[in-house]
Amino acid sequence: MPERRFLEDFLVGQRFESAASYEVEREPMVNFAREFDPQPIHVDEPAAAAELFGGLVASGWLTLAATTRLVLAASPLGATPTVGVGIDNLRFQAPVLAGDVLIAQAEVLEVRASRSHPQRGYLVLRVVTRRRSDGEPVLTQDWTLLVPKRPTGAAIS
Repeated sequence: MPERRFLEDFLVGQRFESAASYEVEREPMVNFAREFDPQPIHVDEPAAAAELFGGLVASGWLTLAATTRLVLAASPLGATPTVGVGIDNLRFQAPVLAGDVLIAQAEVLEVRASRSHPQRGYLVLRVVTRRRSDGEPVLTQDWTLLVPKRPTGAAIS
């Protein structure tokens, strides 16, 4: 099992990349959209063909969920739970299609202690989801995570 990581373990500019990838498969893509984002561009092939992208595209919410899975697979916090407190600058950069294989990368933008809770702080990550085939970004966002500080007297590994 990976070790816990604490706020002090992070530096601005540090990068994380998951060795895992996520392949967007048509049937699960459509099923997800039917339940959570039932727009014709996500669930109805003939209707989607007549719209902006010329065919079915994945819901942005599916892309967000896949991104979360990929970032967690990269395990930037080790065994420490990933507790999100905010997402900023969320941008859907390009449509995601069935058959696309996604990868995600994260870079530390900010590390700051909490003013009101001295036992914790905040880690801000820029998360970029790309198509593996061409490297094109399909989603960008900045995550703010709540991260514990190293307990007083705890060993540094």
